[in-house]
Amino acid sequence: FVFAEWGGLPLPPPIPYGSALEVGRSARRNVLRIPPIITESIVDTKTSDEMAEFTYRLNDPGWLTFPFLLHTHLGRVRFTSNASSHLVIDWDVEIRPYRIASPMIEKLVDMTVSTVLRNIRIRLTEQDAEVVVRPSQGNVNFLVGRTSLAAVAKDTWLGGVLDAHLSDTRSTTEQTLSLLRPWSWGRSGKGDESDCLQFHWTDGHIPTS
Repeated sequence: FVFAEWGGLPLPPPIPYGSALEVGRSARRNVLRIPPIITESIVDTKTSDEMAEFTYRLNDPGWLTFPFLLHTHLGRVRFTSNASSHLVIDWDVEIRPYRIASPMIEKLVDMTVSTVLRNIRIRLTEQDAEVVVRPSQGNVNFLVGRTSLAAVAKDTWLGGVLDAHLSDTRSTTEQTLSLLRPWSWGRSGKGDESDCLQFHWTDGHIPTS
């Protein structure tokens, strides 16, 4: 879900190629993502009774991968459980952005990772959940026997945006102002996402432990 489907982000499905990650499985070691024009590769995988992780990299990023203006990008996603048997995901990213793009890249990474992690949580806790879009009370007749306009998978970016909008109790002014903050789209505003997500940027390499 994280690598092969890009975690439900609002982009076309990636194009897989190369060798299979595991014998008998359809997931491939490389994917091409359009847009932007990015190829990613799984460079290492580890599994044990206590954890599972994979390490990936963006291959030769540069101006063609705009807005991800990077010299290099290496990431590691590790899944473990804590003492309460809750899933813990550590997502380490080591990047060398173009100097002029550093602030933008950090915000893009934060937005991307937070969206993917939210979608993982929904997929694991609300399997096959959908967000049902219904018309307002005055526009029901044109549905011709149907009860809804559409149903969108909740473990996607669009599903998150619709779910947050339908449960949004803020004033019209606050909702309108939030349109100017696209990084907040799809967030409930209840604080639950921020409570379980922690971002920390440092200088250095991905920890080896």
